[in-house]
Amino acid sequence: MNLRVKFRPLLWPTIFTILSLFTLLSLGSWQVYRLIWKNNLISNYLKKFNNEVIYYNNNLNFNNELEYRRINVTGKFLNEKEILVIGKTFEGNAGFHLLTPLITKSKKVILINRGWISEKYKLSNSRKFTIIKNDILVNGIIRKPQSKGYFVPENDPIGNFWFTIKPREIQKALKLDNYDFEKNFYISSIRNSKKLILPIGVSGTPNFRNQHLSYAITWYSLSVVLIIIYLTYHFKENRLIIKRKKI
Repeated sequence: MNLRVKFRPLLWPTIFTILSLFTLLSLGSWQVYRLIWKNNLISNYLKKFNNEVIYYNNNLNFNNELEYRRINVTGKFLNEKEILVIGKTFEGNAGFHLLTPLITKSKKVILINRGWISEKYKLSNSRKFTIIKNDILVNGIIRKPQSKGYFVPENDPIGNFWFTIKPREIQKALKLDNYDFEKNFYISSIRNSKKLILPIGVSGTPNFRNQHLSYAITWYSLSVVLIIIYLTYHFKENRLIIKRKKI
């Protein structure tokens, strides 16, 4: 079929469409990049997590390859030095993350994120079940100190408001300068049973949000819709004419 196309684009709708199309395609491409990055992150996590368990000793030198590795450490909790990280939820319920320093037999102190507790257990005298005085074996995951998010407030050690897990700040606030305190990482406790027991530790399975593919499809789809609207508008205004060629 031989067709003749006559197209006379309008200036401002064309400029608007080009700019909008560029923006939509850029957003879609950014989500594809994030999708690749997130998939690599999950793959890296699983590779490290499924590696053999590390048994803590004073000779352990932290590096980035150790993050997300499973680790076992034995010691006693310094219960009087616990802190609560604000703004944590579990299945939609508000609460805190309970952080307690643990001292090993070799007198090394490591910060343990023991997991989530609900708001009604904010005060330590309301949850005697978390005050463990005997030696305990912690099975957890090695984590790097957290970085503050854009919309997350700064930690307030004086007011005892904590939003981000930063071992160096916590050591200073808890006045543990005289201890051999581990500043390069902390440990997130893994829950060891299917039954949920407070504090609720991490499950060990990756829980990274990965909706970048759906976001990318959305942005690219909007690009297609924009082109259709642009062409339809010009067709109705007789600025886009498609006719068969006469033979």
